[in-house]
Amino acid sequence: MLPTTARVTQLKRSLQRRGRSLDDAEDLIQEAFLHLVESSLTTEVRNQEAFLVRTVSNLAINQYRRGLIAPFSRESLDDLEHTATLADPAPGPERIVAAQQRLEEIKRILGATSDRTCEIFLAHRAGYSYEEIAAQRGISQRTVQKHLARAVLLLMNERDPL
Repeated sequence: MLPTTARVTQLKRSLQRRGRSLDDAEDLIQEAFLHLVESSLTTEVRNQEAFLVRTVSNLAINQYRRGLIAPFSRESLDDLEHTATLADPAPGPERIVAAQQRLEEIKRILGATSDRTCEIFLAHRAGYSYEEIAAQRGISQRTVQKHLARAVLLLMNERDPL
């Protein structure tokens, strides 16, 4: 006995509650019906509704597993442009301008100290270690630390004046 349209609708809703789109749910049900017809040609299917429900469930699980293995979309880029917004990992223009303004403010504040202190501070902020900065400048690591301390103290005083 084939399932009723109400049972098919119930299957669609069940798949949608589990995160499938309406199109995916309909495709899975159609594929399950195809399996039912193919199986009926070679063997007797006693409970067609149960067969259909189990097949839909198995197909949904298989589709989910394939998505885990190959999480890439099979859609073309043109189709993706219409269905999804592709996120750009680069900072937006407002963040770039804000960062440039902060850098200019730091340079202005550090202008009250020597060029060497400013350069050492910016090199350290760029990711260079004390050892690397000392080797580049031909000074000791302790001197690098003193320049950094002077720069940080200037920045802190400018931010929270006494």
